[in-house]
Amino acid sequence: MSEKFYNYKPVIFKDNIDLFINLYVEKKLPQTLLFVGEKGIGKLSVAYHLVNYILSKDEENEYCTFTNTINTDNKSYNLISNNIHPNLFLISSKENKKNIDIEQIKNMKNFLNITSFNKKPKIVLIDGSENLNLSSSNSLLKSLEENLNNVIFILVHDIKKKMLNTIKSRCIQFKFFLKNDDYEKKINEILDNQFNHLSSDFKDKYLSPLFFMDLLEYCNNNNLQLNEINLDNLLLNIFEKKNFVKNKFVLNNFFLLIQLFLHKKIAKERNNNKYFDLLKYFTQRFDDVTKFNLDFEAYVLEFKYLIYNEK
Repeated sequence: MSEKFYNYKPVIFKDNIDLFINLYVEKKLPQTLLFVGEKGIGKLSVAYHLVNYILSKDEENEYCTFTNTINTDNKSYNLISNNIHPNLFLISSKENKKNIDIEQIKNMKNFLNITSFNKKPKIVLIDGSENLNLSSSNSLLKSLEENLNNVIFILVHDIKKKMLNTIKSRCIQFKFFLKNDDYEKKINEILDNQFNHLSSDFKDKYLSPLFFMDLLEYCNNNNLQLNEINLDNLLLNIFEKKNFVKNKFVLNNFFLLIQLFLHKKIAKERNNNKYFDLLKYFTQRFDDVTKFNLDFEAYVLEFKYLIYNEK
């Protein structure tokens, strides 16, 4: 777990945290919470703040509800940071694995069978719940259907990914989204206050915080300056590197770059149907590549050829 991430002060979602804390105090907090929203906006941080509030209660240097900050001197902070708190079970995709497997859910059930520490709630936190496979989902479902005493489940879900409806139906959903001012604050936090220096190509409000995390990493790895890049020179840099399949930024965001590029062309040349047709074509091609596991590199090179007339 990243200490920096865990210690993030979620000023943007202060109202959400206050709501969850008040529900807990009034003993009205649902047993199963589902945090839904764009990846990277801070859902997991909110979950950790709620977890720290609950588990550090009555400790020295407990969670501060006035400022919504985690005190790094409280005992629970250090245990959670090292993933050894006896009342918290964290589930996420293992390194180099896409899915959360059934073995992790079996271990969770063993955790639930152990007596609670200091009579505080047992908390199961599932980061990336969309990565549950069918077997692990069905196994988890059985636990969610039980009326467990003093147990809280928090599932964090990327709104762009699918999740079994049977899991959703057992949860109380809370949707997270960034308002315009909060969006800019979040992006500035990621980019170290460089949002205003970005090309207008990257100021589309529909770009997620995750995109900017990936973009910053790509720029750092390729000696590019954020304030000097635009769509055209970024795409040309990607084509020059040629390492499409092994590049996280390209794999995660190339279709998004295509959309931004073609929408920009459409806005500039309103009477030209060429770019409308290309957008429709590459959208269908992307669906096919994803659905049928087709050659991603061929997809990238086809775009390069049709747009820049280069093989």
